[in-house]
Amino acid sequence: MTAPTPAAVAAHWPVGEVRAVTPLGGGSINAAFRVQAAAGTFHLRVYRDPQRGRAEREHRAVRLARACGLPTPDLSVTREGGTLARLGNHWAALFEVAPGAPVPRSTLHPEHAAGLGALLADLHVRLPGAAPFAVPALAPPADVTTTLARLRAVETAILALPHPDATDGWALARTRQRLAHLRRAPLPDGPCPLARRFVHGDYHDGNVFFSGGAPVSIIDWEQPRLAPRAWEVVRCLHLSLRLDPALGGALLRAYRERLPLPAEELRLGAALYATLQERTVWVYESVYLHGNPGPRAFIRPPPYVPFPQAWASSGMR
Repeated sequence: MTAPTPAAVAAHWPVGEVRAVTPLGGGSINAAFRVQAAAGTFHLRVYRDPQRGRAEREHRAVRLARACGLPTPDLSVTREGGTLARLGNHWAALFEVAPGAPVPRSTLHPEHAAGLGALLADLHVRLPGAAPFAVPALAPPADVTTTLARLRAVETAILALPHPDATDGWALARTRQRLAHLRRAPLPDGPCPLARRFVHGDYHDGNVFFSGGAPVSIIDWEQPRLAPRAWEVVRCLHLSLRLDPALGGALLRAYRERLPLPAEELRLGAALYATLQERTVWVYESVYLHGNPGPRAFIRPPPYVPFPQAWASSGMR
């Protein structure tokens, strides 16, 4: 996505002269830019979704989180008095720069994991169980037949690439392994008995900024949802810590020091997460069917390991 011009940013936000708009990496869905202006440095988010509803929901979640005392950057108000502006064909928002910085996943250690656990518990304590605005519920897992069809479409798209690279090869191998698993031994469908509540929805190490080994801010409230809190805990254990027993143990201990989490509740959260992981095709569809290169960063080498197997090996409970 082409960077907006300084003049375009200055036309919408009262930040004085805009000296530079610099692209930032790391966004898997939206585009991000650093804005250097007379009033300071800001973070510009340009949304890929042409509909403004998702961005408006994120802004309501940010305001709610800040009202609950959570450390998340505030939004800048536009000259028109709102928080969204039209830049070319996209909606955009200007945020304060979050203090601290993300820690590279490969360098996370138990102190960082404990910080992730403590902050996540704090979110679950401070945030209300229900938000005063519409929030989607965590979608149930797709059925096996639908998932098989979606994976076959991805397989076809990868095979049609004129010049596949190593990442494309990983994606093809993992897609075929998932197809074989779903044909042979899919997880059973069934309702989850856990209560749903308002959660961040995309809590992981990339959205938590650290300073001196401790978390100091959390960003990206674009995917809030109603979901079991144990699902969000397990998701972070998997995405951020790769179910590493030492790191995961540190996260769970810190979480439980702040907020009780019974082993049975965690087990049920892991079971729900496992079925969702088995049926999720979002990364590959985004890359190979929708032309969004951002999620390529999430494609890992084979083999595909069903989540229940990885969870059991971690020994976490």
